[in-house]
Amino acid sequence: MFHAFTLSEVLLVFALLALLGGMSIPAYRNYQFRNDLDLAVNQTEQMLNRARLLSQSGVEQDVWGVRVGSGMLFRGSDFSGRNTALDEHYPFAPSITVSGIAEVFFSELYGEPSETGIITFTAPNGDTRSITILEGLGGSSTIILPGEDVRMRIDFDDIKNNGNGSAEAATYVGPSAIRYEDDTWIPIVTNGQVQTDTSLVLDVTGLSVERKNGFVRVLAYGGLENGGKEVVDAYITFEHATVERVENDVGDHACENPFDGVVSNGVGGDEVTQINEHRVFFQTRVTNYGDSILIYWKQEPSRWL
Repeated sequence: MFHAFTLSEVLLVFALLALLGGMSIPAYRNYQFRNDLDLAVNQTEQMLNRARLLSQSGVEQDVWGVRVGSGMLFRGSDFSGRNTALDEHYPFAPSITVSGIAEVFFSELYGEPSETGIITFTAPNGDTRSITILEGLGGSSTIILPGEDVRMRIDFDDIKNNGNGSAEAATYVGPSAIRYEDDTWIPIVTNGQVQTDTSLVLDVTGLSVERKNGFVRVLAYGGLENGGKEVVDAYITFEHATVERVENDVGDHACENPFDGVVSNGVGGDEVTQINEHRVFFQTRVTNYGDSILIYWKQEPSRWL
């Protein structure tokens, strides 16, 4: 027999539904606020780390920064004067308010922040999260962690070939002559493991590299017929490692007076210049014999935001 609901039963059901709804809506809103807050923090951390890495890589020899409140990564030391064509936008919920550091950029190569302090993110329900930007190099607030991966990049500045010269903007690493194009990073230390080579291939159409524990050998091979000559100027840059010193190689492939400050396109016009703690300028002129240098490096401790 069908039993109909009484009016009081129906009203009770509606009252319970209203009560549950009133409880679940604030809970959902709080969940959404927390989710938006976490997203804002995560994306800002990504922007900060990416800006630091771009500045350290020396791309276009410029610095990169972050405009925190707008979720914008930009190239330059000032947001208003930035190159807008290179903006990267990492948007987050407009309901999240940001206080503290509003804008920060990082120095070239070293990745030093222009500002230090705290960025605070606040949701409409009052929940907060924060990011702390610490000092770098020598600062009392620096966090020292095990060294980051070390890598090396060779940027070719000038190449000229005469006769049967065949130099090109490429680097060949190790006994397998693994080819790396111009402006491409070569691994030196990966996950704490030093990448070492047992030898290198001499006769390649570019520079040869042999990686050892604590130094790399960079060689431009000659072996050219009479009248053949190759002129190669290249910048050699290290990331997360300091260049301690540069030495001339010994034997048939030693450079001719590479540290005398005299540069020419003649056979004796080789020159090696240490630009700064991270970069060496190698200018080589080869004919029958090659030119080779040894660059000694030391891994730097890691500095994180």
